[in-house]
Amino acid sequence: MAMTGHSCCDSKPEEYLLLLHFARISRIAETQVPERHHDIDILEALRPLSASIDPAITPLLPLIYHNTARTGLRCRLPPELTATLKNGTMRLVAQDLANRQWLLRNLEAFEKAHIPVILLKGAAFAGTLYPDNTPRLGIDLDLLVTGDCFDDACAILGRTMNPVLLSDKRSATHDTLFERVFTPRDGGIPTVELHRDLTNPSIFHINQQRLWEASRRHPVYNSESVRLLSPEDTLLHLAVHAFRDLDFCNHNILDAHEVWCQWHPDPESLTDRATQWGARKALFYLLATCQASMGTPVSDTLLNSLKPSRICDGINRKILQSPVPSTTDRNTLGYRLIQLMSQLTFPDRLLRGIRFQVSYARLRVHDWIIGLRNRPHASL
Repeated sequence: MAMTGHSCCDSKPEEYLLLLHFARISRIAETQVPERHHDIDILEALRPLSASIDPAITPLLPLIYHNTARTGLRCRLPPELTATLKNGTMRLVAQDLANRQWLLRNLEAFEKAHIPVILLKGAAFAGTLYPDNTPRLGIDLDLLVTGDCFDDACAILGRTMNPVLLSDKRSATHDTLFERVFTPRDGGIPTVELHRDLTNPSIFHINQQRLWEASRRHPVYNSESVRLLSPEDTLLHLAVHAFRDLDFCNHNILDAHEVWCQWHPDPESLTDRATQWGARKALFYLLATCQASMGTPVSDTLLNSLKPSRICDGINRKILQSPVPSTTDRNTLGYRLIQLMSQLTFPDRLLRGIRFQVSYARLRVHDWIIGLRNRPHASL
């Protein structure tokens, strides 16, 4: 059964999908999405960038600029558009170099403290999936350390950075988060997300020991303690992160496409790992969208083995096609209701979603109790 209709990108603008597809490095199975290759369509999608650039497109500018030369389209671009793409690319290359220098300094401090680190997402892909002259920058740098090293790693980052608190009314929640965000004290870059888990451990079951055992040395940094997730775990991390954002159609499918084409994950191992994580459904939506929108050569056999039941798939697609996750404030009732439903239908095990919701409710009650205790007594 063909899977090319199983895309989660129906709600995204066609121009965005064209440029996301155009930004690929790996040009395998071109005929799978022929309608997105016509030069005239790409040129039409590029032209509005002269006036303004969608923030969702900004991280792709180096790849887009590079591919205009690779495909012979650059000579057909208006001069002002060529200048915009070139200037944007130069800024992002400079930012990537600044991120790399920050990593070199701080990874050296981690190594001296005997703290191994797995680089995640953009930090992992720089110099591996994406060449230095065409980086695909993320919003922040993501680092994973083991749970027993988390506090020490926070202390190291705290020497030059400030932790970002969710709210002074949520101290219990802050203490139990699977990640902590740090920003530079000088107001510069980068913002850093330090993880002790890849995602909330209640929803998916991620064996940290197996994760680290399967990891491999990052080729850019001359250290065994600076590592990458395995290709299979990288795809699963992209999948559960997309679930967390309720968005399986952004630069994560570009990353997943390149991981699939360049790192060649083993389908059998990938399926086994997805089963262990309880993330087969999330992986299905990521890979099905890659196949449909990026031309990624994922087999229908693999997708059929991961596909949820018809009822569950119908609910999940309604959630992903809803405009609420992308257009609504996350504190609204509408978003919260969709989020609660997704926590029941996207994980492979319903009970894990229920368990997370119960534990989160208890945590918020704990926040409330702490707030009452810390509240100043009214003057008599």
